[in-house]
Amino acid sequence: MPLSNDVAVVQPILAARVFLQLPPELTELIVRRLYPNEAATSFRLVNKAAAAQFLRPEHTTVRLSQPVPPHAFAAHWLAPGATRGLTLERRKQLLILTAASGVVANLEVAAQAAGLELSQAACDILPVIAAAGNLDSCQWLLGRLRHLSSGVLEASLEAAARQGHRRICELLLGVSLAPGKGPRSLAMAAQGAVRSGHLQLADWLLQRVGAPDLSRLRHPSFAVAMAEGCDLAALQRRVDSGGWGQELSAVPSYKEGAPAAAAGSPTPDWAAKVEWLEAQGCPRSADATDRAAALPDDAEALAHLTWLRGRGCPLGVLAVQAAAKAGNVAALQYLLAEVPLEAQPLEDALFVLGAAAAGGHLAVLQGPARRRLEARRPQ
Repeated sequence: MPLSNDVAVVQPILAARVFLQLPPELTELIVRRLYPNEAATSFRLVNKAAAAQFLRPEHTTVRLSQPVPPHAFAAHWLAPGATRGLTLERRKQLLILTAASGVVANLEVAAQAAGLELSQAACDILPVIAAAGNLDSCQWLLGRLRHLSSGVLEASLEAAARQGHRRICELLLGVSLAPGKGPRSLAMAAQGAVRSGHLQLADWLLQRVGAPDLSRLRHPSFAVAMAEGCDLAALQRRVDSGGWGQELSAVPSYKEGAPAAAAGSPTPDWAAKVEWLEAQGCPRSADATDRAAALPDDAEALAHLTWLRGRGCPLGVLAVQAAAKAGNVAALQYLLAEVPLEAQPLEDALFVLGAAAAGGHLAVLQGPARRRLEARRPQ
């Protein structure tokens, strides 16, 4: 069929209105008020005009981590063969993403479609759901488990605490399916909360331990966690008051760990924390640059690395590997100038590419690290 005929057929559809009484601009405003997935699964099906007007990716893509209308979700995932091509990991991912949406009706459908034994899959699913903070999804899953190992409970409790979800923590602490929710579980969760700056939640978790056990939890690892997640003022208050971290000066490994945690911290005053910790007698080490290289933002990683290097912090191949694994191309280029792969053992240099491959970072695999390795290839 000639192209001109195609255009003639399509143009009347584009000119048509979804609702005769409403101009297209007003229809756009209506769609913006909907959940994103409602446009793809429901609104575009109203008529041909709706399908023609809403063609952008946000109108045609269904994201399982966001609410999907239950009728559309069930129609897709309960259809014969809907999950036939999904691996075990993809089936778990279906449950995880659906749980994140918070639509329990869809979670029930996803569990049926995935065909998984929930008690066996809980070790992968529950910590992710707990971190997402959706109370309804957590309650639904816990209500269908016959048993829950203490390890899964600890991991889920820590994941919820790191994200500051106190209601999820309360729910998990009330679970009777798993043995043991004692000082160790609560201490791990409290440290997770501290690493993300949720001090009130950490205090609440430690209060659940009870006074007889508090002295055992006054451990320098909490100072390291605070160096990562809290601002300098909070860190100083806790250490100076003899609280968490009062034994910091007596444990060499923690003295090194605290500045490294600060160097990899997302707080704006990370550099001030490093300076203060060094003033307390904490030594400079390559751990700090390793943590900085692993930051999720490339520009931040580069800024941290250049500042640390300017203070005399050593750089090593582990920092190069960390930058490669995180996909931090700019930080990696800087590190390669300071730590040439040509001077490293070949196996260490190969680990750099392995780290990039593990992170799925094609730009790193095709970039300077690969070229440096190819230069070492025997002629």
